[in-house]
Amino acid sequence: MRVKFVVKPRKRMRDIIATHWLVDSKVPKGEVWVREDWWKDPVRRKRIKVHEKVEINLMKRGLSYTRAHKVATKFERVALKGRRGKKRR
Repeated sequence: MRVKFVVKPRKRMRDIIATHWLVDSKVPKGEVWVREDWWKDPVRRKRIKVHEKVEINLMKRGLSYTRAHKVATKFERVALKGRRGKKRR
């Protein structure tokens, strides 16, 4: 399933950086809401995309939000660690 990332103002999101329909019933199915200030930063945007996609896939396979979030956080760190400092050719 494809997910659509929707940017929301900080006023709307408050302290939440990102959320999706499996966690928040206000979010339409297939959407991930992301706080605007995080989406503007390309490094943070990359982290959010990886994290939320992994988290959604794990939750759809039956993991709880807490467990899926922990795994997604570890995955995001490992997946993006190798990209730091490397130049594209």
